[in-house]
This record gives sequence, structure tokens and C-alpha cells, in this order.
Amino acid sequence: MIKRRTLSTAVFLCSYPFLSAHSAFATDAKIQGSITDHSNRLPGALVKVVGTNQSTVTDYDGKFELAKLDAGRYQLEVSYMGYSSQIVDVEISNNEVKLLSPIVMDNSANTIEEVVAVGQIQRGEMAAANSQKNAKNIKNVISADGIGKLPDRNAAEAVQRIPGVSIERDQGEGRFVAVRGLPAQWSSATINGNRLPTAEEETTSRATAFDFFPSELIEFVEVSKALTPEMEGDAIGGNVNFITKKAPDDFVFNVNLALGQNELADGNNYSANLLYGDRILDDKLGFLINATAWQRDWATDNFEPRRGNDGLGIYRLELRDYTGTRETYGLNGSVEYQLEQGNISASAMYGTLIDDETHYKHRMRFDKDRAELQHIRNELITEMTGFEFAGEHFFGYDKTLNWSLSSYENEFRYGNTPNSEDNSYFVVRFDQKNVGYEGLEDRDTGKNYAYNTIDGGSDPWDQISTHLPSGFSFDPSQMGLSWVELYKIKVNEKDKIVAALDFEWQLNSDLIVKVGAKYRDKERVARFSDEFYAWDTENYGAAPTLSDFTLADQPGRSDYLSELSYDYQSQFSQVASTDDLANFWNNNKDKFVLDKSESALIENGGALGRNFDVNEQHASLYGMATYTINANWEMLTGLRLTQTDTEVDGYIYLADEDKVESVKANNDYLSVLPALHLTYHPNSQTNYRLALTRSFARPDFGSLTPGATYLEADNELTSGNPNLEPTYSNNVDLMAEYFFDRLGLVSLGVFYKDITDPIFQSSSIGEFGNNTGVNIIRPENGDSAWLAGLEVAFNRDLGFITPELDNFGIMANATFMDSEMTIPGRADKVSIPRQADSLYNFTVYYDNTHFAARLAVNFKGEYIEEHGSSKQFDSYYGDNTSVDFTTSYQLNENALVYLELNNLTNEPLKYYLGDESRPLQVEYYGVRGMVGFNYQF
Repeated sequence: MIKRRTLSTAVFLCSYPFLSAHSAFATDAKIQGSITDHSNRLPGALVKVVGTNQSTVTDYDGKFELAKLDAGRYQLEVSYMGYSSQIVDVEISNNEVKLLSPIVMDNSANTIEEVVAVGQIQRGEMAAANSQKNAKNIKNVISADGIGKLPDRNAAEAVQRIPGVSIERDQGEGRFVAVRGLPAQWSSATINGNRLPTAEEETTSRATAFDFFPSELIEFVEVSKALTPEMEGDAIGGNVNFITKKAPDDFVFNVNLALGQNELADGNNYSANLLYGDRILDDKLGFLINATAWQRDWATDNFEPRRGNDGLGIYRLELRDYTGTRETYGLNGSVEYQLEQGNISASAMYGTLIDDETHYKHRMRFDKDRAELQHIRNELITEMTGFEFAGEHFFGYDKTLNWSLSSYENEFRYGNTPNSEDNSYFVVRFDQKNVGYEGLEDRDTGKNYAYNTIDGGSDPWDQISTHLPSGFSFDPSQMGLSWVELYKIKVNEKDKIVAALDFEWQLNSDLIVKVGAKYRDKERVARFSDEFYAWDTENYGAAPTLSDFTLADQPGRSDYLSELSYDYQSQFSQVASTDDLANFWNNNKDKFVLDKSESALIENGGALGRNFDVNEQHASLYGMATYTINANWEMLTGLRLTQTDTEVDGYIYLADEDKVESVKANNDYLSVLPALHLTYHPNSQTNYRLALTRSFARPDFGSLTPGATYLEADNELTSGNPNLEPTYSNNVDLMAEYFFDRLGLVSLGVFYKDITDPIFQSSSIGEFGNNTGVNIIRPENGDSAWLAGLEVAFNRDLGFITPELDNFGIMANATFMDSEMTIPGRADKVSIPRQADSLYNFTVYYDNTHFAARLAVNFKGEYIEEHGSSKQFDSYYGDNTSVDFTTSYQLNENALVYLELNNLTNEPLKYYLGDESRPLQVEYYGVRGMVGFNYQF
């Protein structure tokens, strides 16, 4: 009853100021049209009614409409950066809907002729700059042309070059998207305005991994750094909206094929993309189908020093060698039918990532005086489906109703390894005991550890010794079978229904009001166990040894970590085939017994933090108004109210009674999110923008569970906290933009976020069960935080220097940030987790009608992943600089060939404790490249 009354009051508050403003309207007329050049639609074009304040901007299909016009003659001024403005004379009668023929920005003027000659890179920049220039809020846009001219293969990588946007990677490929250096879960990534369900192997956050979604399915990307009330408000950093391709206005048929290789992997890579669309039934029915496939062989070399119970000493050195094959498939279909007054549409999309991974891991257990060899095989599958039905309906000449009903499902699961019943991350470990490691220390820990030079030890960060005794070699006949581990995860999240309704009313030529509602019913099911099976020696005698299997060198052994000066591979053992080991397990399962004391299960309390069910509902109402004060000033203001009701069903372990009980936790709250945007246009080339907004971030799903999970492999206990509060932020953004006549822009912005109840991962060393030195991680609300930053961008062709440089250009942007938060147990102030201090991009290109080349540099500064008890024990991801290159040649009007190269400098991922000289993980990916052919019929 209270919630119903709250929502009813919210409807009244959101709509009353607008609905009471006008109770009647005069008969009016409307002008509709589209803006193109000779080859493409032009989104972001400004269409003004000369002599009035009335104007509009073309949408992503290049279409526009002007309503609330009296009968008479008008002049429309059409402006688009890079083209000379055009004047169009129009005469309209009372109550008439005037549909204009497409307005073509032809190339008869000098400025137009220059731009058309330079090719597709600048065409993409034109679309982006015009959309940004005429937006009502602080926004960046990239088009399919801009995406296609860089070697960015998935949705996450497509946005990494936008000012203030960064990505987090897995195996060298973009995965999560973050805005202004904040945690990915503090930003929202959406497809066509809907935030997608999340399902990922090792996280329980709300951040959506976009490595499963191919960039070929994307038409535009919008990055909104200051939200408007019509947008979902759970985005402290900002919103990244991927807009998929829709039914076209004309026939389109495009084929793209490519082949490539990865430097560290054997085998070839391939990709294929097919796009087909048309309009039939007198152009009333439009359809599109877009299918894409990308398969690549990959490999990475990695070492991971694991730290002991003093937090510094290395108790285990892991030397990891990965190889695998990744397959990404995507399908996007759309149908649209034009009504007399509006349209209805249906769309469906599908994306999947299948990663078949083989992994050999030599582990030096200094604290146990043994050497371990793990053979690992798994198939990781992420699969997303989505359906949407939508409509747009015009009532009179000044009212528009938009509605949509959609449903999405995202699932992560392991494939059929080692079989269809034991779907898991499959590990077989062999141990060689009594190694006799040399050069270790016991610093009053009761354990023998290795230490890096920064901590007074003998091991440099990039030459950590195996400490094997002189003359030691792995002996397969002495390497007994220790464990078979089945690490099992399945996560399924559904947005069972997402319903949205938006009503827009143009009250007069200066004022537009909009009200709407959105509802989401979400369900998430997470299942996890880590099962250890030992050979049944009581009934079957001694366990097998590695020598009982056919052995060979592991793939990529000869060049393992060749970037470092330490020769690890010469000390490796030969390995067994993971297929042979899977067959051995399948044929001998009855000879193993489950060791519950080593396993993480629900029944022993070790897997509670990742076994839970979530039911959550979001109900939002908003009202907003866009007011053109005069020819120079615009204002957008409004309010959004969002009610979140979360219910988590999980487990708790009662240590005193040694039993597990089911438990339910609830987390409900109402978020009040006002927004004000002011834009001042002193002239047609300059914008000054101010935005005052409030946004929030919901606690992660896993953070709300009452249970905990212990992982023996990492000696780590991760627990939840059902009492977490959502994080709120009051945001101030200022931006100045200047757009050059020909092409390009320079912008300078500052932003400040006042954050309350930030959530951080508290890390401490303690005990769990019989295990000591356990890294205990628990989410907590911090007291307060702030983030401030400066953002600058400069994009321009170099023709302003001399005409000989017309075809050269640069695109550069940088974001500099600082933050501070207070957390319990720390005397010092710390930065917000996952907040990088600096981001920058620099691109130089050449582009004419036939040939194009682009070199791009992307940088992300270091950031804290987890806070420890002091600065020395904070876990960091290090600076990362990637360099990519692409070039293309237009064979004729329809055909193009291209070359893509990624990670030219073989930049490693670095994860460390307190200082880069104390590594936790270092990983190299190698260079990868593709050569391809594109044909448009």
C-alpha cells in the first residue's frame, strides 16, 4: 500500500507541472523530412526555422520533424559540420503534415568538396561531431564508420577511444566498460537503452561483460556523461548506450570476410559478417538481418606470485601457459512497419562467446616443499538473447507516444568438459614432493617464503626464481596424482519483462515536456561448487603417476615468457594431453572419492557466497521539460524516481553448530534523482554546458548475499554483506565546446562528484576453519568520497596548416582525475576503487578517397582493485598502453581491402601489491592481426 501510494504521488509530481500548463491547443501543422549527402544519411544535422527559436536535430536515421507550425511560408536552414548550410523554402497549410523530399547536402561548395574527397574516417568524425554539437546533454557519439576504421572487434573495445571511457580486459580482449575511470559497475552499459542482465564466470557484479557482443552489430554508440531524467539513473560514471542496426530506408547488402593470426598461438583466425536489409510493401515494411562470426586462436604467458600470511612473502609461484580458441557469434534482426501515424517494430538479438581453453600451470609450493603440475581444460560459454516489441504513435501534430516491451536473458556456464554431467573448469594435479627449495626465508611466519627485492629478498619482480636446487628436474615417475578438481559455475540472469512508456508533448515552439515510466522484473540464479576428488588408495592402491600417461611438451613452451630474461621453460616437465586426462577421469570416476574438507560446497559452508537467488524489481517514473529560452539558451530539467526492491535467498554457516541454514535478505530503497542541464550557444560553433544531476549505483548481487566462499587455490574467503546501502552521487559537469568550420572540435570540461556510501572491498588476513593466512574480502560502505576531473579533446584534419595536409588528421583526448574516500580501519585517505588517475587517446590518420591508415594509442593509468590494511597492501592494476594500427584501400565503389593489427607493443597486464616491484600477476598476449575484404552490393 505504501509503495502504491508513493508511486501515485510520484506520477502526480512528475506530470502535474507539465499537464497543467496547457489544457488546449490550436490546430497546427508539421514538417517531416530527412537529410543526406550523396551516399549516406546525416545524423545530428541541425534544422532551424529561420526567424524563430524553433529547431530540431536529425536522428540516427537522418530524419527530422518540426511541429506546432502555423500555416504559411517558411525557410528552413540546414547546417552540418563540414558542409555549407542550405536554405529550403517550404509552404504549409493548416493541419497539414508536409513530407519533404530528402534534403541533399551536395558537394558543389568548396568546403563540401574537400570533405567528401577525404573518405570514410572523416565521414565518421563528421557524424560524431554533429551529434555531439546538437545534443541536449553532455554526450559523445561514435558511428559505425568510426568503429569500423579501428581494429575493435567487440562492443567494449569500440568505445575505449572516447574521452573519459576505459575498458577492462580479459586475455587481451575488451570486456567491461567504465566511464571516467570509475568502477565498471558504477557506470551503465546498455543496448538500445536497456541495461542488460549480467552473467560472468568470476564476478557477481552488475557490470555487463561485452566481449560476447560483436562490434559489427553496432550502428552508433552514445556516451552520456550527465544523465537526463528519461535515462535509467543507476550510472554514477555515465551511460554507454550501444545502438544496434535497424531496418534501413533502402536496399543494403554487405559482406565482410577476414583472416588473421595471433603471435603467440598456432592456427589461423577468421571472421565473417553479413548484413542484408530492404523495404517492401510500398516501403511500409522494412527489415534487416545482421549475422557475424569470429573465431581466433589465442595464447597468453603468465606468472602469478601468491603471497603468504605476512602479506609479502611468496608461498607459491605459478607459471601459467594458456592456449585456446575463442568463437564469437552474433545475430541481430529487425522488422519495422510504417503506420499512418507512427510505426511498430520487433527486434531480436543473440550474442555468444565460446572459449575452449587449455592451461598448463607449474606451481612451486615453497611453503610445502613440493612442485605441482596442473593440467586444466575448460570451455567457457556466455550466451545472451533479447527480444523487443516497440511502437511509436503520433497524436495530432504535437504529441508522441513511445512504448516497448522487451525481455533479455544472459547465461554463463561451462561446456561439456570433462563430460556432459561434470561441466566444469577441469583440473588434474600431479605433485613431486621433497623438492628441497633453496634461498627461502622464514621471517617468523613458520613458513619458508621467497621475497622480492623491494622487501629485502633476492627476487626482482621480473626474474622471480623457482628456487629449485641445482640439478633438479621434474621426474614424471615421481609425480603422483594428487587431485582431480571440478570447479563448477552456472549463472543465469533474466530480465523477464522490461516495460517502458514515454509520452512527449510539444506545448509550443519553445517548450517540450516528456513523462514516462519503466518497470523491470529481474531474476538471477547463481550456482557454484569447487569439488576436490582424491584417488581411493584404500581400495585401488597407489595413485597413478604422470609417467602413466603419454607425455609431450606443452603448446608454446619454447617461447614461454620470452619477454623476460629468466629461462623458466627449461625447467618445465613434459605434460599429458588434457583430452587423455578427461578420458581417464570418465573411465575411472568410481576410483575417486570426494574430499569434502578440501572442497567448497554448500554443505560445508565453503561455497555460500556464490550460491544465491535474486529477485529484484525496478519501478521508475520521470518527468522532464526542454525549454528553448531564446536563440542562445536552452534548458532541460526534470526528476526521476526509482524504487528498487531486492530479495536475496542464500545460506549462512553456523560455525558453533557446524551446519548450514537457508536465509533471506531484503534491500529496498527509493532513489530521487533530479537533473538540470543548461546550454548556452553564443554562436553557431560554440557550446557552453552546465549539468547538475544526481545518480546512484546499486550494490552488486554478490555483495548482498549473507554467505561466504572459500577458495583453497587462492587461500581466499569472500563474503557478502546484506546490509549494504546503495551509493549516491551529486554531480556537477561543466563543458565548453568549439566546432571548427571544416571538421573537428576542441573541448574542455571539468566534473565533480560528491559520493556517499561508496562500496569497497575490505581486505584483511585471518583464519577460516583450519586455514591460516587467509585473505578475507568483504564489501563495506565507506563514509564518503569525492571525484574530480578535467577532460580535454582535440579532433581536426590538418588542412588548416596547409592544403597539402588535407588528408591528414589527429584525434586526441585526455582525462585527468583524482578521488578520495574514507574507509574504516585506515588512517589515511584512499582513492575510489578501480578509479584510474589518467586516461588518454592519441590517433593520427591519413585518409583520401581510396587509401586510409590510422595509428591509435590508448592509455589507462594504474588503479586500486582492492583496499588492504595500508597502502602497502592495496592491490593495483598497473598502467596500460596499447598501440593499434589499421589501413584500408578502396578497390572500387563497392570493394575494400583492409589490415588490422592489435597490441603492437605487446603490452603486458600487471597486477601488483602496493608497488609494481611486488607483482601478483603479469601476463603477455602478443600481437594479433587480421586482413580482410569488404564488399557492398
